[in-house]
Parts: sequence; structure tokens; C-alpha cells
Amino acid sequence: MGGEYGRTPAFLLITACLLMFLVPQAVSAGTDSTANTEISCTFPGRIVEAGETVTFDLKIKCNLGTNPRMLEFDTFKGEDDWKYHFYSGEKEIDRILMTEGEVIPITFEIDTAGDTAVGVYPVRVRIDDARLWIYITIDKSHAGESGVLKLAVVDEQGENIEGALVKIADERRHIVIKEVLTSGDGLRTEVDQGDYILYVGSEGYNDAHKDDVSIKCGYTTDAGTIMLEKENYGLTIDVKSPLVTASIGNKPVYEAVLTNVGKSDDVFGLDVGGLPGGWYGRYKLTADSTESVSKLYIDAGSEKTVFLEIIPPYSVEKGDYFFNMSVESSEKEYSEPLEARITGSSNMVIFSEKYRYDMTKGDSVEIPVTISNKGKGDALTNVRTEVSAPEGWNVKITPSSVPSIQPGEKATVTLVVSPPTNIAASDYKISVKVVSDQQEETDEIRIVINESSLVGILGLILLLSACGGVYYFFRKHERR
Repeated sequence: MGGEYGRTPAFLLITACLLMFLVPQAVSAGTDSTANTEISCTFPGRIVEAGETVTFDLKIKCNLGTNPRMLEFDTFKGEDDWKYHFYSGEKEIDRILMTEGEVIPITFEIDTAGDTAVGVYPVRVRIDDARLWIYITIDKSHAGESGVLKLAVVDEQGENIEGALVKIADERRHIVIKEVLTSGDGLRTEVDQGDYILYVGSEGYNDAHKDDVSIKCGYTTDAGTIMLEKENYGLTIDVKSPLVTASIGNKPVYEAVLTNVGKSDDVFGLDVGGLPGGWYGRYKLTADSTESVSKLYIDAGSEKTVFLEIIPPYSVEKGDYFFNMSVESSEKEYSEPLEARITGSSNMVIFSEKYRYDMTKGDSVEIPVTISNKGKGDALTNVRTEVSAPEGWNVKITPSSVPSIQPGEKATVTLVVSPPTNIAASDYKISVKVVSDQQEETDEIRIVINESSLVGILGLILLLSACGGVYYFFRKHERR
């Protein structure tokens, strides 16, 4: 008996220790009938790709009491950027009130992040004194990939609005991180992972926005359709080319299409803002018209084309000039920035004092050629003279090149032309071409080659001798 009693305290101690380990495990599994609440899940483990949304069907049983109980969860491995929701049917909930013995089905939804690394992620669900471990295994990560935002922007008739501006703003900081224009097919653009607010606007329409747009790495998020309502009075300005280049002395002309996108017909006032001093602008209905217009009537939904002609002063210098096309509707003023790039002009003119030179066979002729820059603002640079002459002719050009000729200035090049000594007396042409970095010009000069004076004298002597011989011959035979 004493031995049995001696062993009893040790046996009880071991039994108590075992119960201490076994009882918490039963509570965490939600199977102890003495716990206030039990949680169970038939499939507590799921295998998914990063970025997928998974749901766990939970059953919660109340064993004691009718107090409200909070639904809570804990994460342990960096799942803080995941999103967690409890649902009863389609309603999102955060607590439940149960009667004793009641069993309620709850859906626990977990939205994983696209850049989550491959691995096993435990999440613990808690309600009252019950605990349940669930496990999500990520078998593929999309870290390093961009997400894609898809969006349609339409008008009240459901037609896509082309050129609507979509501003993508960080939902927490409200900072715009990207701006994109819609095309005729809507919008599709890459965006980094995050939660965003979309601000959408277009000329002639009331602005709209869309909250809670979540972008995930490696996935396309369809933000649906945003409808923009037309303003009562609205206008779009489509300038064919907001930058026009013109040389000094010419007038920049801008072509623009004005579209009345409002609900009502309207008369639009036309103006130019911010012109430099001494500049003038006028609107015309055709590019070559001499009449100007200051107001334009446009039906709702219609468009008209106008031409804005800018007239700089005669003393304008080279440079970039900025101003605005201004159009005023019944409710609002619209402005479109324009730029005029005024460049200098060069105008090469070549001139020779004579275009016919007479010379004697065996001699050379000196021909001065003047090269003038009649342009404004720009120099002629790297000016070179080239001469094309008949075969065997020798042409010396001095100087062979001129570095530059400023506007209003000129340079003279001398050509020394030497025909071959055995050339036949006749008319010949040489071609003079002057080439610069800006332009080239060609001219022709006529050269008449005459026999030398000695040849003429010998010819005259021979002619006189021949005549004398004939005269002597006739006199001699006449005496007989």
C-alpha cells in the first residue's frame, strides 16, 4: 500500500502536465466543448499565385452566452500588405452576436499582394476564446512585374471620349503619380502595385473620379467605365501644330479646329494673349483670306476651322516667342499655348560685271565674280566656288573658299581662265557654281576666242600678195 501511495503523487503530476499541453491545443482547434466559442474550417490550407484572392469557409459555434464577439486575425510573416475581410453573404462584418448552440457560417477573404515571395504564410483567426490557424502557400510570385490599369471613359451616349486626361493618384498620399490620355479604345497603361484614386477630365465635360482602384503586380485591373457629363457650354481646341517656324519677313500661321462639345449652341470670341510688343494677330476662315474674324458661331456638336496669322514687326530678331490662342465661350475662357520660332534667312546672289568676255587665242582672261548675301539674320557659311569649263581649259579660283558672308555683305572671287593654245577660235561657255552650307547658285559666262593679231597681219599680207599676183598675171597676158 505504501508503494502505491508513493507512486500516486508522481502519477498525478504527470497527468496534470499532460492536461496543461492538451487543453490549449483543444481550445486553439475549437474542439473543447467547454470553450465559449468554436471555429472550424474544412480546408484550412490553400495554394495560390501571389496576387490571387482566396476565401475560407468558417463555421463559428456558440457554446455559452449571447454577448457580441469580435472577429479578428493575426499575421506572422510579412502579410501586412494583404487585405482581409469577413463576410456574411455579401455583407462585410467585423463582429457577430450568437445565441447558445447557434452555428453561423462566415467567409474569410484574403487578398494577397502580387509581389509576395514564394512560401507558406500562416494567419490566425480569433473570436472570443477560440483560435484557428489557416495557411496560404504562394507557389508563384510576380515581384518586379508591373500591373496594368484598364479603363473606359465615355460620354452620356456611351461613346468613347478620346483624349480624356486620367490622373492616377496614390490613395494614401493623394499625389498624382501618372497622367495618361485615353484613346478611341479607352485606356490601358502600366502602373506600379498600389491603391489609387482616378481623376478623369476632358474639355467640355464635368470632371469625375473613381476611388479604391487596386493595382497588383502581374495582373490587369479593369476599373470599368467612367461616364463624363457634358457641360452646358464647352469647347475643345485642336491646334494642328502649336510650334510654327518662320524666317524673318514671313508670318507664322496656325490652323486650329474648334469643336463645340457643350449641350448648347454658342458664340465664341477669338483673341490672342501674351503677344510680344509690336506683334499683331488676326483670325481668318481660310489660310489665304484677307478678311479677319473676331467671333465664331458654332452649333452644339459641330466644329469649325480657323487660321491664326501672326504678324511680327519688321525689326523682329531671331528667337523663340510664346503667346496663347484665347477663345471665350458664354461661361469660360479657353487658352492654347503657341510658339513661333523666328529664324534668319540667307539669300545668295552671284554677279559678274560682264557675261561675255573676248580674248585672243593663247591669252588668259580674269573674271571677277561677286557673291552677295541678300538675306536677313543668317550668314552664308563655308562658301565654295566651282567652275565647269571645256576639256583642256585651266581655271584658277582665288580665293577657293570664303568662311562666311554676313547678311548685307559680299565677297569677290577672281577666276583666271586660260584656254589651251591650240583651241579653235569660237564661242565657249563656262559654268560657275557657288555652294554654301545654306544654298547654291549657278551662272554661265560666255567667252569668245579670237585669232591673235599676228595671224591677222600674216593673213592680210598673204591676201595682198595673192591679189598682187593675180593683177600681175592679168597685165602680163593683156600685153600679149
